[in-house]
Amino acid sequence: MIVFKQIELLQRLHKCIQQSHTGTPEELAKYLRLSTRRLRDILEELKLLGAPIEYSRRAETYYYSTGFELEIVCKFHRLSQEELIKTTGGGYLFSNFSFTACFVP
Repeated sequence: MIVFKQIELLQRLHKCIQQSHTGTPEELAKYLRLSTRRLRDILEELKLLGAPIEYSRRAETYYYSTGFELEIVCKFHRLSQEELIKTTGGGYLFSNFSFTACFVP
């Protein structure tokens, strides 16, 4: 499932930043098997969510400027018939489950 790969990617990125051992943006993107542009987009999204990510040109690494922990929470629950109607507007839904992911800075 794509969402689980994305969660794993965020966990790997967080670990690298936490250890201040990312290398240049190009090296980190290569390690994570991303384009440099996609890496920059992800970092920008994390910053918008409150992650204090900085880059040191001298040390050539991303780091957290203050203590920070990334917690990813996934919740799965069966939807009631009423929730299905609200979610799909009465349309047909292939799954009786919903997925919620949130990032807690």
